[in-house]
Amino acid sequence: MRHPVHPMLVHFPIATWFISTLCDIAGLLTTNELVSWVAGVLLVIGTITALLAMVAGLMELAKIDQQSPAMKIANQHMLLMMTSWLLYAVSLFLRLDGTQLGQPGLVAIVLSVAGLITLCIAGWLGGRLVYEYGVGTYSSRS
Repeated sequence: MRHPVHPMLVHFPIATWFISTLCDIAGLLTTNELVSWVAGVLLVIGTITALLAMVAGLMELAKIDQQSPAMKIANQHMLLMMTSWLLYAVSLFLRLDGTQLGQPGLVAIVLSVAGLITLCIAGWLGGRLVYEYGVGTYSSRS
């Protein structure tokens, strides 16, 4: 494959998790249950699509020279993304009532916010991989 798939796949889970976290925060300010339901649906979509992005990221990771300084950043990026995924997945499971999405408790919302913070740091590292080291570009300098 000539063009890396990982950069194409990451935007969807990032967007769904970000909007989900915003909905969780908005849910604290309103009694409208639809906001919390939308947050839960977006969590489901983000958690599933992030798995696809992670698999594609692992394929890109294998292309980085082990001696490159980019490898350290890639490993940090990968660990932070797995942490973010875990935080969002636990937040999702805490709001499940059987197979139905219920109102999130405070712990579920805190986990979503923590997931977003972790996601932002990991995204910054991912940007460094692309813009400083050329990882995933045609003229890769890693």
